[in-house]
Order: sequence, then structure tokens, then C-alpha cells
Amino acid sequence: MRTRHSWLPFLPSLLIGLIGAIWVALFPPDLPPTAGLATIVLAAAGLAALLLAGAWLLERTLPSFHYASRVLETALGRLRLSQITAVLLSVATAGGEELFFRGALMQLTGVWGQALIFGALHPISRRGWSFSAYSVAAGVLFGYAVLLTGSLWTAVLAHFAVNLHGLLSLRKRPARP
Repeated sequence: MRTRHSWLPFLPSLLIGLIGAIWVALFPPDLPPTAGLATIVLAAAGLAALLLAGAWLLERTLPSFHYASRVLETALGRLRLSQITAVLLSVATAGGEELFFRGALMQLTGVWGQALIFGALHPISRRGWSFSAYSVAAGVLFGYAVLLTGSLWTAVLAHFAVNLHGLLSLRKRPARP
């Protein structure tokens, strides 16, 4: 059964995105010259592939990450998102989180500071500790991708691809009780 309010669990990401957008508009990040579009797209695709491959490997080798994956799969699977909702939520959460963490917070705390906060805000439970650690690593990679390409778009596109892959892969699995 689809719920009319399947976007509600994503509200925090949307709200921090609004804060990030306002911050970036008032205090634009001081980034190096922007790389070309092809470089940004290739870097985003490579980063997304690296993060997805890392998650795949961790899920198969680390019980904590396997547990965290099942918790996320169960929680998000209950939402029964349509394809268009999955795409829209992936756009909104990736854009919102990148505006806040890499656009605004990274200016204040640096790459590692924003990554630690990003990981802390992606908890599962003590048993799924590795998901937060993975999120810290993703935050570091997103941060350095922004610094290396001079564009928030690199992180937004990579983050979008990771989120979309996760949400669309849920549609292929039966909902867990």
C-alpha cells in the first residue's frame, strides 16, 4: 500500500537543504575555478561507482553493514515509493544535503568536520555502526570532490546516483515485515 506522505521521512534533508541554500546564497563557498562539465560528470560517475561498490563489498563482508542495510531496506521498503517519487526524493535529498554539508557547513568546519557531522546524522544503531562510518567516508569523498572540481554539482550528482540506486533497488524487492 502506498502512502500519500512517503516523503515525510525525507523532511529533515529537505529542511537542511533549505538552510544550506540560504547560506550558500548569502555566503557563496570560496572554491577553485570550476572544472568543465565533462570533468564534473565523470568525477561524479566515478565517485558514485566507488561508493556503490564500497557499499556492495561492505554489505557482503561486514555484519554491521549488512545489518544496517537490512534496517534501511525494511524502513524504506515500507514506503513503497513510485519511480517518480524515488527520483524526486533522490534529487531533493542529494541537492539539499549537498547544499548544507558541502556548500555551507564545509566552509565552517572543513572537509573532515562536515563529514563527521554528516556521518553522525546518518545513524542506524550501535549494531549498525558501520553505516555511520561509511557515511563519514562518503562525506570526505564528496567534500574533496567539490574542492577538486570547484563545483557542488560533482557531489550533488554522485549523491543523487547513490540515493537513486538505493531507492530504486527497493522496488525490486518484496517489502520486509
